[in-house]
Amino acid sequence: MGIFDKKRSIPIRDLKETIRRDKGRIPGTSGRSYLRPEREKVLRETFGTKYGSDISKQDYRTAIRSLGSSARKTKDSAERTRIKNRISYLKGLGGKKI
Repeated sequence: MGIFDKKRSIPIRDLKETIRRDKGRIPGTSGRSYLRPEREKVLRETFGTKYGSDISKQDYRTAIRSLGSSARKTKDSAERTRIKNRISYLKGLGGKKI
């Protein structure tokens, strides 16, 4: 169950806490997972201070879409794979309709 399945927005501190407590499994990578520092880095780099203290479902979608556009722009296949793993992790964390 994702964080936006029952809520329209979530405070950034709750999102940080959810990511901190999460197992960090990346869907579609046959068991690869992020460690806690990597998960916190994903949160910092993806959301930062750009979205303020509350993150709505639309802000979450926008952040994932911007990651997708940066994955399409990059020429390095390793970087593209890293970004796509980040996208799949965030989609799995967000819920069904992200």
